[in-house]
Amino acid sequence: MAEKVVVTGGSGRAGEYIIAELAANGYDVYNADAVEPRPGSPSNAAQFWRIDVTDYGEVLNALTGADAVIHMAAIPAPDRDPEHKVFRTNMMSNWNVLEAAEVHGIGRICMASSVNAVGAGWGSKLYTPQYYPVDENHPTRVEDAYSQSKWLGEEMGEAFVRRRPGKVQIANMRFHALWEPAVAKRHLESGDKTSIDGRHPMGFWSWVGRHDAARACRLSIEKEFGGHEAFFINATDTMLEIPTMDAIKAVHPDVEIREPLPGFKSPLSVAKAEKLLDWVPVESWREGTVRDPEPNDAKPAEYKAQWTR
Repeated sequence: MAEKVVVTGGSGRAGEYIIAELAANGYDVYNADAVEPRPGSPSNAAQFWRIDVTDYGEVLNALTGADAVIHMAAIPAPDRDPEHKVFRTNMMSNWNVLEAAEVHGIGRICMASSVNAVGAGWGSKLYTPQYYPVDENHPTRVEDAYSQSKWLGEEMGEAFVRRRPGKVQIANMRFHALWEPAVAKRHLESGDKTSIDGRHPMGFWSWVGRHDAARACRLSIEKEFGGHEAFFINATDTMLEIPTMDAIKAVHPDVEIREPLPGFKSPLSVAKAEKLLDWVPVESWREGTVRDPEPNDAKPAEYKAQWTR
């Protein structure tokens, strides 16, 4: 079991959930970020190091003595920065973390990939998958620089495992939307949740809560699976109030259905994460269980059963 864990980008709104999750489970956590945590953030439970993840020397120094690294630092979307900047920042930070981990002999690495690694969310036209439910074997159709950086980050994971066979395992987490409580509440209280058009089909009408995502990251450095693996990390249900199969028939009527998708079940499969990581998402916008980290979440203490099952 890893003891000292470095979280890059730990001051971010996803990073603070990860730090709270790790601290609550007894880890010695370090936050490597360009900005300090906001006041009152669970990230303050970690030792803070100010670094630029695109600077290899700074990353190499920050990972000294670590047993595992969870790499979240990146430009998180393609619509706020020039594409060349998105690609350069995300790719250089990936390389620096993987190279520094190799130098230090760190054997457990978790990286922030995205549902966009398959080219779904930011393409120039509606993405039609080859089959449902979409799993990690589905081919990619990436176009934009952000999606390319996520897909190529996974390819880098494969490459670094080939460099260190049997000595490292790398998980690339294909997060989806990463809803915090305010977002889940707004969605719960919003009016029409039957709209199946616009950009929503490009994201397969799916999402994930940040507690669930943080727990998946912890499990990825605890469980033995070997080598490199990508995992879809999303809730088991959609953001819709109409049955999933009805939405699919309306938007993608000719796509092959390989498994039934009853009720509101997400068309993105999390079966691989459940099998290899023993991860089952439990947060639900329908039931109002998406929540902020609580103060005790950032301290090694007895953890609440519903978030650790």
